[in-house]
Amino acid sequence: MAHIKFIGIGVLVVLLLLTLSVFTVNEGESALILQLGRIVNVDGAPLVVQPGLHFKTPFIDKVRVFDTRVQQLATSSSQPLMVVTKEQTYLVVDYFAKWRINNLPKFYTSTGGSVSWAENLLEQRINDVVRAEYGRHTSDQAISADRTSMIAAIKEQADHIGQDQGISVIDVQIQQITMPKDVMDSVFKRMATERKQFAEAKRATGMEKSEEIKALADQKATVIKAEALLKAANARAQGDQEAAGIFARAYTADPKFYSLYRSLEAYTKSFHSKSDVLVIKPEGQFFNYFHHANAQSETTPAGKR
Repeated sequence: MAHIKFIGIGVLVVLLLLTLSVFTVNEGESALILQLGRIVNVDGAPLVVQPGLHFKTPFIDKVRVFDTRVQQLATSSSQPLMVVTKEQTYLVVDYFAKWRINNLPKFYTSTGGSVSWAENLLEQRINDVVRAEYGRHTSDQAISADRTSMIAAIKEQADHIGQDQGISVIDVQIQQITMPKDVMDSVFKRMATERKQFAEAKRATGMEKSEEIKALADQKATVIKAEALLKAANARAQGDQEAAGIFARAYTADPKFYSLYRSLEAYTKSFHSKSDVLVIKPEGQFFNYFHHANAQSETTPAGKR
């Protein structure tokens, strides 16, 4: 029985040692084996354990596993990043950065393996880069086409500052650019004033052009009316001339008939209404045909009337 008991204890010890000797590294992770706090080296280079099943020396080796996938770092909503532009305008910048561990031994030796400490240090350095880049540009440039080149410059500088930590900054993107409330109010007032001045200038220019168009239209209308009056006067003069020629030819063709016709027209116009009354002496050339008609009626026999 004692032998069986010792065998059982030996099996348990072996299983325990085997359990303590085996460790697993998952996909997206890498590990370091530490002996007394120092990284185990193989052939003079730090040993970085890749995903898979591995063995270690129990009670001597310690395994530190790190996530080597892409991580994201964003500005804190409670502590927004304040920057000052070239024209001394304050802006609040929200950004996010994507980073990953690309040199695990360097990352461990520079940060002690603390991811939170590494992120804080990286955030401080990126903040300094963002402040410096915005300080070289105006606020208009920061929100215009120059924004793309600014982001590229920030990313390039951020990638360099992470190398001494064994970190690679993959991407930096600006999410939002705002202004502090007091600054925003003053900017809105200034923009409203500028828009009002711009609108007044446009309105004045429009009124000026309107007056020019009206003056030109009035000038053209005056010219057109003058030309029309001139044409009408010429046509009227030509008509009067032709009428005078017609009257002259009619008069020369039969002067007596023409004289009679004109006298009849005068009689018609003089006695246009039954209420028309003329108090004049029945003498003069106007009544020649009346006298002539009366004389003819007196010489006409009674039977022929």
